[in-house]
Amino acid sequence: MKASVLIPAYNEEGNILATIESLRRALPQAELVVIDDGSRDQTAALAAAGGVVLLRHPANRGKAEALASGLAACRGQVVALVDGDMGARAGEIAPLVQAVARGDCDMAVALFARSRGGGVGLLRGLAKWGIFFLTGARLQAPLSGQRAASRPLLEQCLPPRGGYGLETELTLNALGRGYRVREYPTGFLHQGQGWSWAGFCHRGRQFFQVLGALGRGAARWRAY
Repeated sequence: MKASVLIPAYNEEGNILATIESLRRALPQAELVVIDDGSRDQTAALAAAGGVVLLRHPANRGKAEALASGLAACRGQVVALVDGDMGARAGEIAPLVQAVARGDCDMAVALFARSRGGGVGLLRGLAKWGIFFLTGARLQAPLSGQRAASRPLLEQCLPPRGGYGLETELTLNALGRGYRVREYPTGFLHQGQGWSWAGFCHRGRQFFQVLGALGRGAARWRAY
């Protein structure tokens, strides 16, 4: 079964080649698609040199539109989503791709080995309990952006807008349509924003965007 990996990237010149190389080692037959979302550095040039399918947005449109562009252009029936900053650990997505390809689930979500930098507990709790209240599903990593899914699931469930609530809304849409969602342990690491003032502001934006995603997901859930 053909697999594609969508790699949304914005100003990731320091990580993009390591991400590509790790994915190529782990999934040598997969189609790798980098979506350069209006980067102002050398992300696109480095990705092109890495021999991937390269899509470019002239301006930054956000992760949801980057993934939509990649999904429209790729050929895989199993599609993985891997952020451009995953670097040498990007290949941890391979078991999730294999799980979907085997039919074990319709969407596989990466559990991170650990987090560094702090500040994710409240936000994760909001998404976790919101999803449980709306669907009854108990998930440990509702915010994880590292996923693999069947193409039909993404075509039906990928939200038209994103922000930090993208993954929460995607999960709600998938569960609402009856797709099977499972989590898998990986070696991915999460780098938090720390306890600085900038970190608190960042988490505040995340909180309200996840809250909005839960609201939109709840409205769709009632419609299914």
